Amino acid sequence: MRDITMPNKYSDEFKADAVALYQRHPELSYRQAAEDLGVSQAALKVWVRQARRAAGKIPTLAPEAAGQRPETAEEELARLRVEVDALRADKRSMRADLDRVTEERRILQKATKYFAAETTW
Repeated sequence: MRDITMPNKYSDEFKADAVALYQRHPELSYRQAAEDLGVSQAALKVWVRQARRAAGKIPTLAPEAAGQRPETAEEELARLRVEVDALRADKRSMRADLDRVTEERRILQKATKYFAAETTW
C-alpha cells in the first residue's frame, strides 16, 4: 500500500492569518469564516485548534498519558476556564448562525406567501 500524503496547500502565514481573522471576529462561525477565506470548515477548525494548543489554551495530552505529574487543582481550574471560554465562543458563533438562519427563513416565508398570492391560475 502506498503512502499518499496531501501537499501543504496553504502557507503557514495564510493559516495564521485565517486563525487571527476568526479570533478577531467572535460573531463569525467557522462556516462563515471558511467561506470568506475559500477554505473548508474542517481545515479552519483544525488550524484554530492547533493555534489554541500552541498558545497553551488547550492541553496537548492528559498529564497521565504523557507521563507527567497529575495537574493541580489550580492548573485544572485554569484549563477548565480556557475550555469554558472556547465553548462560550462556539456558543456565540452558533447563536449568530441561528439568528441569521431564522431571519433567512422568515424572509423566505414572506416571499413564498407573496409569490403564492401573485400566481392565480
